[in-house]
Amino acid sequence: MDRRMLRGGLLAGVLLCTRAMSAEISGFAGLGASVAPLYSGSSRYAPGPLLTAGVTWRSQDFGTFALTSNDFNWDPAPNSPFSMSLQVTSDGGRKETINSPFSARKNHDLRGMGDLPATVMAGVRLRYRQDGWSAWANALTATQKRHYGGEALGNPVTASSGAEMTLLRWRDGALAVGGDITWASRGYLQGHYGISARQAAQTGFPPYSPSAGWQNGGVYSELTWHLTDLLSAGFNGRVEYLFSEPGRSPLVRSRVQYTLSSLLLYSF
Repeated sequence: MDRRMLRGGLLAGVLLCTRAMSAEISGFAGLGASVAPLYSGSSRYAPGPLLTAGVTWRSQDFGTFALTSNDFNWDPAPNSPFSMSLQVTSDGGRKETINSPFSARKNHDLRGMGDLPATVMAGVRLRYRQDGWSAWANALTATQKRHYGGEALGNPVTASSGAEMTLLRWRDGALAVGGDITWASRGYLQGHYGISARQAAQTGFPPYSPSAGWQNGGVYSELTWHLTDLLSAGFNGRVEYLFSEPGRSPLVRSRVQYTLSSLLLYSF
């Protein structure tokens, strides 16, 4: 399914059921830049643009619907310390030939692997929130079966949990730190880190079939600065580690992955 069609359909559904007398709509749009690995496990990094946008509908009767460029969430009890929400997002897949936005050079480290198709993921997110900190857990499964490298991957599944704490808060900003860990099914890990017999013959990499298990764990820090009532700036740094099954893949050049990003966000 085309991701733009998915988002458009979800947004239309939200707007159609909106009741103006008891609802409030807000939104945001952001522009920034990031430096990240070319793919999970790559030792090569590239800068790229960071674009984000979203709209939130808050209703006294139905809770909060949030549609962003990353996912869709429905939280029926957003004001409760503990809440459970439905989530729809996308695993973006991976291209065999990777283009860097600010460079004419193409990366061919995965030549012969073929393109891993994107897929829509759906699931449930649990969250517990108190003043100054929060904890969450979610589970997602692909909405359709995936095939890659001549193998059937089934419906890939991931499960994640994490926590975030605000270390410092002042009038115009805040500094937060957090961490998370992710488990993935065999089908998910095979798609991102495995090498089928057909792919091995085309690439020269040895065949590799990871088992289900922990995919990665990461920590991050985030600085937010409110420039005006509607305009804010954010800076984020993250480091993550690929655990045993993904980390042993011949595709992985570095188990430790770093990401830096900055974003200017306008709210309305």
